Amino acid sequence: MKSTFLALAIATAALNVFAPAIGYAQDYVVNGHNASKAEVQFLASYSAPAGQWQSDGYGISRVADERPVAKTTGAKCWYVLDVLLCD
Repeated sequence: MKSTFLALAIATAALNVFAPAIGYAQDYVVNGHNASKAEVQFLASYSAPAGQWQSDGYGISRVADERPVAKTTGAKCWYVLDVLLCD
């Protein structure tokens, strides 16, 4: 009886320790794949919201997939540093 209770206590403690890291890793996507534990810790240390992130030589930045659609009348438009520029 004591060994069963001890095994159950150890299993519960292990789930509580490892479950948060697994749950948060699925919320972050870095360079198109689920974030590693180190990446999750880095993003969480800066209070970064869950979502898609890109890591490159300049650091780590949020993938801007929610850019507004440019309403143009035939003008050529592009983004420079998240600023919409049009001809």
